Amino acid sequence: MDPESRAERAASTTEEADPETVVVRVPADPDYLAVIRSASAHVATKFGCTLSEVADLRLAVDEACGLLLRHTVRDRRAEGAGDLECCFILDGPALRVVLSRQARDAAPPESDEFGWTILGALVDDIVWRVEGPTVHVEIVKCRPDGR
Repeated sequence: MDPESRAERAASTTEEADPETVVVRVPADPDYLAVIRSASAHVATKFGCTLSEVADLRLAVDEACGLLLRHTVRDRRAEGAGDLECCFILDGPALRVVLSRQARDAAPPESDEFGWTILGALVDDIVWRVEGPTVHVEIVKCRPDGR
């Protein structure tokens, strides 16, 4: 099954229970990305990923954080402007990771940019979106067996 179909199936699946959510907020500084990488590994392990999948997710989250920091300009006027928030959502057959930052001049990466290409190879779906003063990068990793 192609990755898009798995991501669509996971997004359309509804679970009886609310999804588990883990939120990590760090200063929007590359020196703090190790905290998010570590959290990624722990959450991926809880999600049931293999060691290889854990490594892939860590790399994907790290690259997504780097893209978010490189392609945005901090909005010093916004509340929480100096933070990078990472929200892990364990939602049935999908693990969604939403990275957010208050920013202005948020130009999305080119689709052929190396980092974006790497992300596309590591996860089932990736979306860059701007909602008001907040820029989000959302990545989705689906369980291979759909459970």
